[in-house]
Amino acid sequence: MNIKDLENLRDGQEVAELTGWVDNIRDHGGLTFVDLRDFTGLIQLVFDKSGDVDTKLKNEFYISINGSFKKRDATLINDKILFGDYEIEVTDLKIINQSKTLPFQIEDSIETDENIRLKYRYLDLRRQPMKVNIMTRSNTFKSIRSIMNQLNIFEIDTPTLIKSTPEGAKDFLVPSRKSPSNFYALPQSPQMYKQLFMMSGFPNYYQIAKCYRDEDSRKDRQPEFTQLDLEFSDASPELVKLKVEEIVKFVFSDAYDCKIKTPFNTLTYEEAINLYGTDKPDMRIEETIFDITDIFTQTSINFLNDILSSQGSIKALYTKELLTRKQIDDLDSEIKDLGSNGLGWFKIEDTTISGPLAKLLSDNEQSKLLSYGSGTLLFQAGNIKEIANYLDLIRRTVFQPLNNDVYSFVWIEDFPFFEVEDGKLQPSHHPFTSPKSNEIFKDDPTNATALHYDLVLNGVELGSGSQRINNPEIQTLVLEKWGLSKEEISDRFGWFIEALSYGTPVHAGFAIGIDRLIAEVLNQPSIRDVIPFPKTQSGLDPLTNAPANIEEEVLEEYNLKYINKDE
Repeated sequence: MNIKDLENLRDGQEVAELTGWVDNIRDHGGLTFVDLRDFTGLIQLVFDKSGDVDTKLKNEFYISINGSFKKRDATLINDKILFGDYEIEVTDLKIINQSKTLPFQIEDSIETDENIRLKYRYLDLRRQPMKVNIMTRSNTFKSIRSIMNQLNIFEIDTPTLIKSTPEGAKDFLVPSRKSPSNFYALPQSPQMYKQLFMMSGFPNYYQIAKCYRDEDSRKDRQPEFTQLDLEFSDASPELVKLKVEEIVKFVFSDAYDCKIKTPFNTLTYEEAINLYGTDKPDMRIEETIFDITDIFTQTSINFLNDILSSQGSIKALYTKELLTRKQIDDLDSEIKDLGSNGLGWFKIEDTTISGPLAKLLSDNEQSKLLSYGSGTLLFQAGNIKEIANYLDLIRRTVFQPLNNDVYSFVWIEDFPFFEVEDGKLQPSHHPFTSPKSNEIFKDDPTNATALHYDLVLNGVELGSGSQRINNPEIQTLVLEKWGLSKEEISDRFGWFIEALSYGTPVHAGFAIGIDRLIAEVLNQPSIRDVIPFPKTQSGLDPLTNAPANIEEEVLEEYNLKYINKDE
């Protein structure tokens, strides 16, 4: 019997073998009150003093009781819990298991170091907020499978021991005892296998997939994560986006009891950067970046002149709030930490303009700035790609969403095919993404656009997708432009290019980060709070102490040995 089953009882009926954890003990003279908690709820137990219950029980003891289900006195009703108008007068108590002294209290709100919570995750998960998080995760999976069945999309699993191929992050490698000196890799995504399903003649595919990336420590990243993986044959980006919108709309309604509007808005990558300073804009914030270059075309401010003569521009954000000097200094410090030379600003009060550059303004420049009215104008000057992230930080710091309870989705598309990282070309999505124009890609890959689309929710990238390359020659060319030699292409991707050579249909897909989706819906500060057993930011598991050393005898079976083990 569980606590929720008590709904079926009437006043005075007997309760038999109700089990749960002791949540709280209160001694009130001749009576002892104990709150009993299980997965389904909480109810008050009443003991008389003859049994010395207050000395026998402690918090988190697991007990079983028999008793009588009684309606509380009207003055003692607790409206905050499901059975706050009832209690159980206990006639028989059995202690099933005791508990050690707790490392932290099982309460809704606790101030405990996260590493302690992760070390005792089985206790942390007893707390009601964590239970809500994990049940929301379960309901998300149920809803996904429900809509996939309705859409007749096939759930197909893919291997988790695969060949190592470069996809951006580092692979987790798995040695093979039967093939000494050779390694499997854990998949960063099921990318190539889901494409193989389309080559195999399947019309579609989905999988709730575990993915693994051995990334450097980054905020709110996990070495293993869960994504909803999708692929469709004979599909364009438009078709995939329609399917994704249908899936997301259903999951929000079914799992989260929330209605969202479709179709979602769409921005090009260039529009997003120019208006919001990022390809992950929070559309709940109305204010956008605008260009004030024309105000300073004849300026006597030397550094602005230098930037404009180098084809740079001046981008600004305006707030009617008269920011304090401390607010401005704090913002200046934050963007300098990102690499900016500093925050440009003018404070406008009636007919007066103040700021470190105010005395250098011409009459014409002053007149144009005064037209904005009282407030603070914040700006950055330079190449938009270089100053965009500073403007994004300014926008997110100065302005707040009009409504935090709104879910604002936006598609970002027309990404550059390549990005330059450390002087090398890197695909902005992955090397299996199709160029928007094969001809432009062949002639000038650095200016080519990709058939790549991201879905952003409230400033968080929820997922990414693309139309895939289905031509072996184009696939080979992309890998060559990426910097791989013919030998490397043959060794790492030869089997995949071979598969493309047998009448591969046009196909496209998408993947949604489920951990991030749930964290955003539940307004959780970290995805670790919605994953049952997560790792720390540095990839450690305080619960099991993984990763751990392996005995040298075991390593020898894999033809491996430690080098400088003590380091």
